Amino acid sequence: MEYIKVSENVYVMYPHHNSNLPMSASNTVPTTCIALPDELIFVDCGSYPDLSSQFRFDMEKKFQRKTNYLILTHLHWDHFLAMKVFKDVDIVAPEQGIPEFNNFITMINKTEEDKWGSLFLIDDDDVIKIVKEAEFNAPNILVKEELKIGSQDDEIIYRVIGGHSIDSSHVYFPSERVLCAGDNLLECFPQLPGTPEKTLEIFSYWESLDINKIIPGHGYPIDKKYLLNVKVYFKDLISVLKQLIIKNISRKEILNHPDLPNYFAKNDPNWSESSRPDLNWLELLIQGWYRYLKRTQRKK
Repeated sequence: MEYIKVSENVYVMYPHHNSNLPMSASNTVPTTCIALPDELIFVDCGSYPDLSSQFRFDMEKKFQRKTNYLILTHLHWDHFLAMKVFKDVDIVAPEQGIPEFNNFITMINKTEEDKWGSLFLIDDDDVIKIVKEAEFNAPNILVKEELKIGSQDDEIIYRVIGGHSIDSSHVYFPSERVLCAGDNLLECFPQLPGTPEKTLEIFSYWESLDINKIIPGHGYPIDKKYLLNVKVYFKDLISVLKQLIIKNISRKEILNHPDLPNYFAKNDPNWSESSRPDLNWLELLIQGWYRYLKRTQRKK
């Protein structure tokens, strides 16, 4: 694993659990530690209890403070599988995600172990073993809209914003200009956003915040320029797709159309087309937004 200092009181653990495996959902989720004056707060805990446990131990030793909260940006398994490491603290989660959380646990209990890989899109045998041994602690602080923790000078703001999923949330630490974005922004994969309108709404809101560093849902910490680059790409993509729809270009033809904007991060060394070798998330995004925009334009 790798520790990254994001700001004076914010550290990230990036989970290099098995360097021989390609990037996946489980091995690209960062865990964040925010040190407030009297307590530690962790944001997401990833999939590997051994790494999360060591990170918690090291941060408590470094800051000489106890951990009081684990905050989950949304309730998809790759962000909470290691939650037993935090069973002694308050667990904060979006109220809207509890059905997803309960459904995951139900499916684990109802299905055979050899089906988990295809059911939950898990390619790593180590993660299958972790699922088998996992302890799930129901979040005890459920948030429908917003929660603030800490004093006014050092507070963190947890807000449910939707987008990637109905329960997608972010954590904003204004005093150190850090945003934990959850899966509404990814660094190592193409984006997995919601509708075009909701995505641009979220990005415009983030753009209005005083932010220096952003911790994505998957990948390494990035600066605000990365967010702006993604926003520009999305706006250009929407504009082109609308024109192609007017010209009656088919959904299959759009993927190779010369007018499509180039995704700026494609050539980055820490980038993959998806968390699975058989998928291309960028193509799925383009086709999905094409279908959505075509439906909405028909209604006008």
